[in-house]
Amino acid sequence: MSTERDRSVPAGLGEELEALKLRSGRSYAALAHRTGLSRSSVHRYCQGLTVPGTFGTVEAVARACGADDQEVDRLYRAWRRSVSVGEPVAGQARELVEEVADPGGTARDAESATGAAQGAGAGSGPAVSAATAPASKAAPTSARRALAEAPPPGTGTGAGGAPGHGRLTAAEAPRPRAVRSRSWLRGVTLLAVLAVVSYAVTVSAPYLDGAGPGPGTAVRPEARGKSSGGQRLEGPDWTVKPRGVSPKFFGLTLNTDTGRMPGFRTGSVRLWDSETRWGSIEPHRRDYDWSTADRMVSSAQRKGLPVLFTLSGTPLWAGPPHARRSGYEDSLASPPRDLADWDHFVKKVAERYKGRIDSYELWDYPSHRLHYAGSLSTLSEMVERASRIIRRADPSALVACPSFGRLWTKEGRERLRSFARTGAFGSCDAAALKLAPRKATGPPEEIIELARTVRDLLYEEGVADIPLWNTGTDRDIAVAPPLDARRARDYAVRFYLAGLYGHHSGVRRMYFYSWGSTGVPLVVQPVAGRPTEAGLRMERLYERLADARVSGCGKGEAMGLADGAYTCRFERHGERLDVFWTARGRAATVLAEDAHLVRHLDGTDERARAGARLGFGEEPVLVEHRKGGEG
Repeated sequence: MSTERDRSVPAGLGEELEALKLRSGRSYAALAHRTGLSRSSVHRYCQGLTVPGTFGTVEAVARACGADDQEVDRLYRAWRRSVSVGEPVAGQARELVEEVADPGGTARDAESATGAAQGAGAGSGPAVSAATAPASKAAPTSARRALAEAPPPGTGTGAGGAPGHGRLTAAEAPRPRAVRSRSWLRGVTLLAVLAVVSYAVTVSAPYLDGAGPGPGTAVRPEARGKSSGGQRLEGPDWTVKPRGVSPKFFGLTLNTDTGRMPGFRTGSVRLWDSETRWGSIEPHRRDYDWSTADRMVSSAQRKGLPVLFTLSGTPLWAGPPHARRSGYEDSLASPPRDLADWDHFVKKVAERYKGRIDSYELWDYPSHRLHYAGSLSTLSEMVERASRIIRRADPSALVACPSFGRLWTKEGRERLRSFARTGAFGSCDAAALKLAPRKATGPPEEIIELARTVRDLLYEEGVADIPLWNTGTDRDIAVAPPLDARRARDYAVRFYLAGLYGHHSGVRRMYFYSWGSTGVPLVVQPVAGRPTEAGLRMERLYERLADARVSGCGKGEAMGLADGAYTCRFERHGERLDVFWTARGRAATVLAEDAHLVRHLDGTDERARAGARLGFGEEPVLVEHRKGGEG
């Protein structure tokens, strides 16, 4: 069965498309939104499961990922190789079957599939792939609002229970003629279904070779290591083909308006508590004060730090009568009474900073009434409108949906679920979230559990593959007591390691809260001051892992470690690199024969002795292995 795939889809095209997707940071759903293709089609192309019938489809996906002309030329050569050997017709028939079986697709998918089925049934040559159909507009906002009032999850699942990405099901959406003919279409394609059943079973089986499922795959990560029967298993929680860790993963929220940047190396910065709110920039209608925002963006650009710019905080003049005040003197928590004012502000920011801002976060913390006091349907419409405006003004910029928090509470999770049902995630490249421990200074490793919980919630609502960006903590950080010197030294490092452990749950960026402030439990550097030991250790971790590739993580007894001990494996410059740490107490591991160097985050190194016991604790240690050693 696997040889059929190898014959019909030579290696190269899918791998190059997937590499472009990973570099862009965009999800399959975001690429589908930008290209007019279905999410499942984009996923299959990037995974090398099918080949598009025309190169225009390949180029559309590549351009949405930010590919340049040279990369498009290379993709063309790979596409030609793919369609000149093997059996593209079989690949497209398989795509047709999956599109028809997926009621989470749009009417566009059904119409395209109808044309393909007619061509195949008439024997007129290769079936036309549904993904080659022209792009159509997204479901209207009113339809998405209706979805927010629809029954609970389960109504939007596709074949095999795999949800779509925030789309209306066939039962919920208006029924065009192509959809009404769906039963006829299924009859026409029955033989194609039977022909590819064995292939479908092969690609959906749990991974056994370490490659792991790609984003959006129906196989859940926990299926490999847990069972309701309480089986005792040995090995990592998850293992995948090594995947790159973007330097942007290591982020900091800036708590300053001075323009000063961190005095230690980091990968990206987020502007929020930096006097760059909407109410700060536009204190009077159409009267702008760009001085602080310009200073912050320019300083970050000089330091080579990608910026996540948070658009939030309605100006006092823009609110409705009896508007609710926010936690900031210059802003309201209520949405603007006229969304045209929001549109105008977003357009001005995107045009002013085109090519200088990496990404936008569309509202901060709508889980609390001091941050957002409007309806979720209004917030959804604001997200959709802002996303369209930003993409027109600056196609290279990423868009993150509002950062929901209080996710340890049922109320907080249900608010996120309700927002997902509006369909707004289909307009975003990432989901910004407040992934924090249960308490402000609780163990950072609790983030791992919360990331899985949120991923499962979004999965249930049909948002299956969107990257998660952790943009900070909950509001209790403001009243939390300071950490003692020993805990502070390694806490922030473990914050990033917990995010890396959550990589398989979709965590792609971690913005530590915060840089510059001295009023938080953990200070990494005062503005105009020197980095603390915690800040220096954050830099050392960044230097070791920013250009690494993560391949798996595990914990406790299953990894031969003490309870509360964690480990993750990376590859860096062709060498294996293991990280060990605990959430509390001490633990030990036995060094492998190919281990040659132990690196401590205080800046000291020591030679590793094969077979020796290595002790570690809340201070993480890194073990480097020789090239060509055991995998």
